[in-house]
Amino acid sequence: MRRINTTHFAILGLLRLKPMSAYELVKFSKESIGLFWNESYGHIHKSIKQLQLEGSVSVVEEAETGRRKIVYGITEQGCDQLDTWLALPPEEPVMRNELLMKLFVSDERHIPQLITFLEEELTANEQLIKMLAGIKASVPKGESKQAQLWLLTLDYGERYLRMTMEWCQHALETLSHPNRGEYNE
Repeated sequence: MRRINTTHFAILGLLRLKPMSAYELVKFSKESIGLFWNESYGHIHKSIKQLQLEGSVSVVEEAETGRRKIVYGITEQGCDQLDTWLALPPEEPVMRNELLMKLFVSDERHIPQLITFLEEELTANEQLIKMLAGIKASVPKGESKQAQLWLLTLDYGERYLRMTMEWCQHALETLSHPNRGEYNE
């Protein structure tokens, strides 16, 4: 079964929050949903152009301030498409974790390098948890459903990072004591 191009729907969803340029979409994505949704500027720019051709987004502002800035907004048609997609069950996520692949295909010679990678992953996740705390602090306080949805998303990210950190610590302990025999939990 062919997968849906979810990049288009991610862009529509972000533009429903507020009109943005392609650059602002990339920046906003990195600062808010980057832990679970990552797109390059080129991919976002190409997708916006396709959405514009389809009538799902339109230019709402264009400015020349040293650099040409085009701000896009979602159209009624785009809102309808987004709402239709939101009603569909999510597709199974595609996981690609290079660290796990390297761990799986490595042998004993690679353990020192794997330990370095695991330590770096642990440090990176600690930094990401701090970043999430900053984002969490910037979410408007109150009982708004939008804020609750954002906080739930942040909670998932934090729990995922903590689980990954726990696993990295376990993997480091396991690889640091190779003579303990069989793998034990």
